[in-house]
Amino acid sequence: MDVVRLETDRLILDEPTDADIPFIYAYCQDQLISDFTTVPQPYRLRDAENFLTKVVRPGWVNGTELTWALRRKSEPTILGVVSLRAWNDAQAMVGFWLGAPWRGQGYMPEATAAVCDWAFDSTWFSDATPPKSTIVWEALVGNPASALVARKVGFRYTGTGRGEVARFGEFPPSHRAELTRSDRPGPGDNWPTEAFSK
Repeated sequence: MDVVRLETDRLILDEPTDADIPFIYAYCQDQLISDFTTVPQPYRLRDAENFLTKVVRPGWVNGTELTWALRRKSEPTILGVVSLRAWNDAQAMVGFWLGAPWRGQGYMPEATAAVCDWAFDSTWFSDATPPKSTIVWEALVGNPASALVARKVGFRYTGTGRGEVARFGEFPPSHRAELTRSDRPGPGDNWPTEAFSK
């Protein structure tokens, strides 16, 4: 499928490019990204190159995993990424990370909300066989920043248990939440305080 370009008040979301590789490599040296995502460890420059050639580009072509780069409208530097993956018959899964220099400014909730809004209105979501109805979020226990983003976007907390996403061959305990068209806007419900603890 064709790459979808999205805009928010402050951001442009588009496809990561070769020019972003040095920034992706630098951001993925960060301890929080290595602790709470599935990026290779240690993260090398060729891992950033492989991310574009083996994940981003095929994902858009096949329509199976759509990955956007976050950029401020005032400059083209990549800030981070948000992705939407076809997860199962009824669900898609959202994932995201943000480079350390850009945290704390509300960019990730803004971008994630835009991606979720697009998904609910898109044929990618509604014309799937069968149609998808829910976006799911998952984060390792001890990752409060990700939980805060999900709650701000409107995800409803659904529990903690064995993760669905493999991390280096294991499925560590994770928090999970769901979003449907009717859940937005506004902060999601039923979030326990432990979801926001390290």
